[in-house]
Amino acid sequence: MSAGPARTRNVCLLLISVCWLGCGGGQPSANSPTGAASTEATKPEAAEDSSASLAEFRSKLAAGLGGVTELNLAAKGLGPALGPLLAESRDVAVLTSLDVSDNDLGNDGARALAGSAHLSALRELDLGGNDIGDDGALAVAHAPALAGLETLNMSGNSIAGKGASALAQASAGHLSSLDLSMNSIGGAGVSALAHTHLPLESLYLLGCEVGASAVKELAQSTSLNKLKVLALSGNGVGDEGAQALAKSTTLGELTTLDLCANGITDAGALALAQSKNFKHLQVIELYGNDIGSKGAAALQKRFGARLHL
Repeated sequence: MSAGPARTRNVCLLLISVCWLGCGGGQPSANSPTGAASTEATKPEAAEDSSASLAEFRSKLAAGLGGVTELNLAAKGLGPALGPLLAESRDVAVLTSLDVSDNDLGNDGARALAGSAHLSALRELDLGGNDIGDDGALAVAHAPALAGLETLNMSGNSIAGKGASALAQASAGHLSSLDLSMNSIGGAGVSALAHTHLPLESLYLLGCEVGASAVKELAQSTSLNKLKVLALSGNGVGDEGAQALAKSTTLGELTTLDLCANGITDAGALALAQSKNFKHLQVIELYGNDIGSKGAAALQKRFGARLHL
């Protein structure tokens, strides 16, 4: 995996698909627990809506949602029209959790949803897998009705540095969990996140083409000093990035660190094992790296059962 960024990205996709749920970075929905080390009781998932088509859901919405506060419309492929349909309904005003992941919303659907005047009670929003792009991300970031969000999943949405930068400066001043996994946000996006004003406690960046230099910026960020979960699977972090994280004095609150599939060898493993930091770490995930027996032994000695290798 150390043969270059192209190979790293390809292998990353395979490894992430295999160990997504096993790694602390796995956050498949807004109702999932935040990381493998979470000690909180798992919140029950919102009941999935049974509508099989947009027309069926439109009829149901017209009849009223009956005071439902959590709505799960995941993976129905209802298309861009779902955005304005939800946005214009007064019944969504009581929603605290909304999952519209994998619905082919696109930029138009996302912009329509973000423009709703009825979503101010929303605290959890899952928009993953909708190909909304940078324009959709900008609309979500600056939506007045979404200012109360605490958890936002934007994974797999063709978002680049511009969209990530907008989200890093989002109006949601209480946002504590942000998932940008499987978006090519690169160094520009990571740099913006490293200087965010958001009180982030969980940051998921699996397969985001981050690289070692951007990880160094994360490691030195004073804006992320509340971070408890940092997921960086499949980013070409390498030994250089691992060493930067090991030296970080600003990520001292981390409880979960996910570095799966990053081309880390014994050099990076030893740096992590010998770090004077990580005092609160409960889970460190290093699946799919190139760590030998020496590095593995050092990690095992330092982290014991907290190590997933």
